[in-house]
Amino acid sequence: MNGRGITTPVLAVLLIVVLLVGIGIGYAIPKPAPAAPTPTPTPAPTGLPKEIPIGVPLPLSGDFASYGARGKAVAELAEKDINDFVKSVGLPLTFKFYYEDTETKSDVTLQKVQTFAAKGIKVIVGLLSSADIQAIKGYVDANKIVVITSFSTVAELGAPDYIFRLIPHDDMEGVALARLVYGLGITHVAILQRKDPCDISIAHSFRDEFKRLGGEILAYIEYEPGTSEFSSEIAALETAIGPAIQKYGADKVAIQTLTWEDLAMTLAQAKARNSITLSVRWFGGDAIAMSSVILRDAGDVAVRTQLLAGFYYAPETPKKEKVVKYVKEKTGEDVDIYSLILYDCLWVAAMSVLQAGTYDGAIIQKMVPYVANSYFGASGWTEIDENGDRKGLDMAFYQVKTVDGKPKWVLVAKYISATGAVSWG
Repeated sequence: MNGRGITTPVLAVLLIVVLLVGIGIGYAIPKPAPAAPTPTPTPAPTGLPKEIPIGVPLPLSGDFASYGARGKAVAELAEKDINDFVKSVGLPLTFKFYYEDTETKSDVTLQKVQTFAAKGIKVIVGLLSSADIQAIKGYVDANKIVVITSFSTVAELGAPDYIFRLIPHDDMEGVALARLVYGLGITHVAILQRKDPCDISIAHSFRDEFKRLGGEILAYIEYEPGTSEFSSEIAALETAIGPAIQKYGADKVAIQTLTWEDLAMTLAQAKARNSITLSVRWFGGDAIAMSSVILRDAGDVAVRTQLLAGFYYAPETPKKEKVVKYVKEKTGEDVDIYSLILYDCLWVAAMSVLQAGTYDGAIIQKMVPYVANSYFGASGWTEIDENGDRKGLDMAFYQVKTVDGKPKWVLVAKYISATGAVSWG
């Protein structure tokens, strides 16, 4: 298992601990862990500190600030729930979360991870994007710091290392988007994509699947992160879709965007120039689904273009309901899937530390797969593959519609990962 072996006695103890989590919080169900490879002796635990630190980096400012705010609320709930559990089973210790703002900048993320390391923190759990993971990978591997995230989805970053991602990689998202768009009878698409590793990965996956289904890509337009003036990109989209609209009709043409919340600026600027692009449907990726910024800054245009975007979807359970309710009361917003999975990331991290019996990154790293594969959280089963990435999750698609006179994200379809089918309604 690539250096992540575990002895049979320790595995048995792990399953007991995970079952206790279920009893303590009411909903977790133990799942048989995969058979262990030839046992490798595990160092005897040397004890845990009375206060166990976990670093929690979040994008509290910058492009993903709205996600960071929801993530912070979820992390606060997780910290309370974990410590309530620890107290209920009589363990003489507490978990202490240390928060840092990544500013949605990968270089700042590395600085914050180094700040955590200077404090002796060996476990980091947060909303770390694929760009963040690229920036910190070498450092955390070299310093044996366990990182668990729900925000990075670039497939190429999966590897047996100190980084675990409790969300599937984004090849599946591109395929799901392509099948949904093509299934609507749309045969010609222009792609607008931000030059970000995650967006590039999804765009390529969408392009390949859409062409395989029989669709045609009219144009592939990229822009640099930090762009705020999109006249050239809009003009390129107009050039691409104009002739296609005349030849095939507006209902056969669409714009697939793989962007961040800067899509709000693009839509607003397209409206200002009365662009022909607003006569066709627009689609987006997971970075804009449920975005409050889109509703606030370009809600009317999003309604006009029937903007539809999707992200991963968790099954309905009492545990999920608890987290959703807490975030709604705390922030006034619906929790997004990344923050929902963050709750599970924090639980998996805490239980891995307890199972390790020592605050040693090298030992904690070995425990994470077994805890994750035996844990049913707010987002469902957190089973991961040999690279430390989640194996599967369904997707939900939301469209911006007018509800009670205001633009609102409304659930309109789901993609079932087990069957590869899109279900509407």
